[in-house]
Amino acid sequence: MANIISCRTAMFGDVEVAFRRFPEADVLHAEVPPPADGDYAALAAKAAANGVTIATLATQLNLETDETTQAFLPVIDGAAEIGTPKIFVSAKAPDTVPRDRVMGRLRETARYAEDHDVTICMETHPPFGTNGDVARSTLTEVNSAGLRYNLDTANIYYYNEGADTVTEMKKVMDLIAAVHIKDTDGGYHSPNFPPVGTGIVDFPTVFELLGERGFEGPFTLEVEGANVRDKDEEGRLEFLQDCVAYLRSIGAMA
Repeated sequence: MANIISCRTAMFGDVEVAFRRFPEADVLHAEVPPPADGDYAALAAKAAANGVTIATLATQLNLETDETTQAFLPVIDGAAEIGTPKIFVSAKAPDTVPRDRVMGRLRETARYAEDHDVTICMETHPPFGTNGDVARSTLTEVNSAGLRYNLDTANIYYYNEGADTVTEMKKVMDLIAAVHIKDTDGGYHSPNFPPVGTGIVDFPTVFELLGERGFEGPFTLEVEGANVRDKDEEGRLEFLQDCVAYLRSIGAMA
């Protein structure tokens, strides 16, 4: 089994810089924001020119109104156009909007994605994916194969006190369609995300259990926070290379 190991282009700020530098760390898949000009084919071509495949798109899904929700549909169209099967989203809606209305919008969006052979992967963020229990409740209510869970291995600690990644992952194992690989010191709301393998996340068990399920990814490295904020381009590449070396050491990538 060959895991799809990806990385968010945001770690380098500029998408084209990320496409150029990723192969230096043996990362050949990327998570990218939708192109501002709407030209998805050109974005995919820029990635391919560097030997990189766009594994996921990444954006916000604003469920506040029908209009804000429908503004997301072109992202689904774009993903389908370039053969990118998954979209990572942070799904949000104000507390003032009735839940049944929000769930209705999320359900319609998920079904639109399903009709286009695209899966929306809901991030480990409040209010809809805070932990395993919350995510399962949301996904059960929506009831569409077009919506699944993006497990963020560090956000479990960031947004929950007294939780751990493996326990929460087991609660929603069958609904995970993407994973953000990020380590943490384990602090509640701590922005300390060190190189993968140097924090408290039990990555060997994460990969083992998902591998037993036949899940191959994408596993997307999310390089962010205080540990890289002040690093230059070379420093960020070195950080990424350290993460990749750790993943190799536990057999998560060749």
